[in-house]
Amino acid sequence: MLKEIYCDKFTERCKRITFEPGLNTVLGSSGGSNAIGKTTLLQIIDYAFGGDDYHKTYVRELKRYVGEHSIYFTFEFDGVMNYFFRDPTDTKEVCRCDKDGHLIKKMPLDEYRLFLQEQYKVDRPGIKFGEICSRFFRYYGRENTLERYPLLIQPREQDEKAVDFLLALFGYNKILVSLKAMEEELGVKASQLRGQKKQPVDTSKIESNQKSIESLEQRLTELMQDSDNAQMGVMGFDEKAYDRANQMRKELQGLVNRRNKLRLQVNALKDRMNLNGYDSQEEFRSLQEFFPGIDMRAFSEIGEFHKNIRKILNSELTAEIDRLEPTIEHCEKEIERLKEKILDSGMAKRMSENVLSQCVQISKSIDRLRALNDELIRQRELQKNREQAVRRLNQLFNEQSKDLALIVKDINDRMHDLNAFVTEEGETDPVLKISEDKNIDFQTPGNTSEGAAFKSMILYDLSLLQLCPLPALIHDSNILKSLGDLQLEHILELYGESSKQIFIAFDKPDSTTTNANKILNGTTRIQLSKDQPLFGIDWSNLKVATQA
Repeated sequence: MLKEIYCDKFTERCKRITFEPGLNTVLGSSGGSNAIGKTTLLQIIDYAFGGDDYHKTYVRELKRYVGEHSIYFTFEFDGVMNYFFRDPTDTKEVCRCDKDGHLIKKMPLDEYRLFLQEQYKVDRPGIKFGEICSRFFRYYGRENTLERYPLLIQPREQDEKAVDFLLALFGYNKILVSLKAMEEELGVKASQLRGQKKQPVDTSKIESNQKSIESLEQRLTELMQDSDNAQMGVMGFDEKAYDRANQMRKELQGLVNRRNKLRLQVNALKDRMNLNGYDSQEEFRSLQEFFPGIDMRAFSEIGEFHKNIRKILNSELTAEIDRLEPTIEHCEKEIERLKEKILDSGMAKRMSENVLSQCVQISKSIDRLRALNDELIRQRELQKNREQAVRRLNQLFNEQSKDLALIVKDINDRMHDLNAFVTEEGETDPVLKISEDKNIDFQTPGNTSEGAAFKSMILYDLSLLQLCPLPALIHDSNILKSLGDLQLEHILELYGESSKQIFIAFDKPDSTTTNANKILNGTTRIQLSKDQPLFGIDWSNLKVATQA
């Protein structure tokens, strides 16, 4: 847990602030003074947990009016003290130090967050420690304090992303990884593929076209043979002339067949190259987002090995294509040469123009039908692959829907129990609903008041704190001020009973119930006022502060 925060720029009475398990209160004055540093201290607590907002406050205000400083903080895990400090001018590193603040080593911010994640035992693949803190550390100025949207980290966040976070937080990350892998493999969002409706391929046309091709080929053969034999008798060709013409025709047909076969080989090789183009490196990199603790070096080596294999395969395929294409080109030239030779021969010149025209038209029809069949076969394979993908997606979505239903039930059941305590069973429970398409609905049915919305947000956070491995909660005074007296008292009781740390800021303790006032004063770690602001500066009167 967070044990201590120290800064030599804090006001003299509270340079060192210690914390305890359960509720830790940053108390304001009875007059409800603002601009005395309550929210800033909550930012500093977030800063100790690896947050970034305090740096922005430092650049915007503190650098000018407070001056350069460092924030020192101590965490205790299993009885061992861990000392650190951060310099607000350095956004990328955290410094580990000894108990006297002497630097031991600098560590990247991500490494520090991973350290905290391991110490807090947040063993959730696909979850980053910083994202948990940024969602459940709520203070003024952060966009996660919108009371009607407690699941969203900011108003612009898509519901789907917030729901995916919830799935991972509850330990249901396996399906998310499978869905993401399928999306990358298919090159399309799973929701889009699942919703697409395509006209099924008419596979009966393939067989019909093939029969037409065979019939046309037979007709072409007969036409050429009948024409030759008829012309031989009429035109008085000698046997040698006929043999030469027949040989050229056979040679021409052989070249055409060879050219077509070579073309099919080249197309098949190109298809294989396209399949080899898939790069698993991006998939391995995406896994790091879901498995931040894994050793990416091993995956990189595997990816590099696969990449080298693909290079070798593609190189061999390219070489084979380069070898075949000149042969195809040579066949094309030979076909043209033989066509010209046949046309120049006496037989071709005297052959019936009508027969030649029929031969040309039949050949074009055969080529057209073959191309059409090739495309139909390709579409059939794509349809088969898509149907398999959609079946797998539907299976994953069904599993995910069941997981979501369990999560929503757990949260609603826990909020029901907490709400019964907080309202003494006098008010309707907040209800969370998540549709199959991951649309979120969170409300207290029949009660749209601001107080009910903030109470619901708090109950949601407390439910997640009890159900999931959250390290801590932060609730600013703007979240608590709309609660009724009885509700506030009972929520403070729940805060105090928590085994995990909860940090709150609160104003006007004297305006609460006797028991609430007792809890607030008993858990106060620092009390701030206009006479005793955090940095010795009343931010509501910077002119006076500057002159002083």
